[in-house]
Amino acid sequence: MLDGLRARSISIAITEKDRRHMDAIPIARRLRIMRRIMCRPPTEEQHLKGNTNYVKAILKLRATGLRLIDLQRQETAFTAIWYRKSTSVLGLLMSEAIALVVWELNERDEEITTLRIWRT
Repeated sequence: MLDGLRARSISIAITEKDRRHMDAIPIARRLRIMRRIMCRPPTEEQHLKGNTNYVKAILKLRATGLRLIDLQRQETAFTAIWYRKSTSVLGLLMSEAIALVVWELNERDEEITTLRIWRT
């Protein structure tokens, strides 16, 4: 079970600006994006141990232009989905990146961060 201090430090990594952006995304659009990632394997996957890797992963995603579109808190985990779409001058889709960050506390009280990235 997440204690208050851990939950607070993890949720601090998600800023108010992130939350406002997430709330502005229509639920139907979020679901379409999430369905796309469930249909195929990620292009990149990392499993990281340690208490700062979740925050580092979020900071790196934010620095590369990804924006929060979904955040879920479970009893012993946090799941965040980040998204970036690049378009051409004509408005055509050039590339897309979707990242799933899962922070979990295992039975030995170790913090594990899993980062999965899909690119098109």
